[in-house]
Amino acid sequence: MNRVVVAALLVLWATAIFAGSVAGQSIALRDLAGNRVYLDSLLAKGPVVLNFWATWCKPCRIEIPHLERIYREFSPKGVQFGAVSIDTRRDKKRVEQFIEDAKLSLPVYRDTEAIVAKKFKVAAIPTTVILDRSGAVHYSARGYRRGDEIILRKQIEAVLRSKGEGEGDTQGTQ
Repeated sequence: MNRVVVAALLVLWATAIFAGSVAGQSIALRDLAGNRVYLDSLLAKGPVVLNFWATWCKPCRIEIPHLERIYREFSPKGVQFGAVSIDTRRDKKRVEQFIEDAKLSLPVYRDTEAIVAKKFKVAAIPTTVILDRSGAVHYSARGYRRGDEIILRKQIEAVLRSKGEGEGDTQGTQ
């Protein structure tokens, strides 16, 4: 099978696992200062891309610079981003050092007890989820392979183009 067919099958499988909406749920992320940022407040501004990662995860460390570039490209278009670290509480300094070393400007949140990760059924990291403005899962992917950033860009563009955003009509499309 060629890469496009395999990618399409993976997208369909992943969206079946993550299908649903988080609209109306009180999901709070914590920024590095410990402040709560509610997912609904991000969704009110536009589609949301969440990437669950950890400093000890080698594929995550490879993926994050790509996510930073995508953030810089799409945040001016109203897409909200969150790099959600699942590192433990005692690893806060390690997370902060990683952010500094990687020169990240994208918003980083901490999910030290994996509460938010569990709501999205994150079973492996990195995991990336795109939510449309209604909170419906438009796309999700586990792991990182070279070239995944191309698929992520296409999925963000698709959710931005979607006339029926919030109706789930673009789930799993390429």
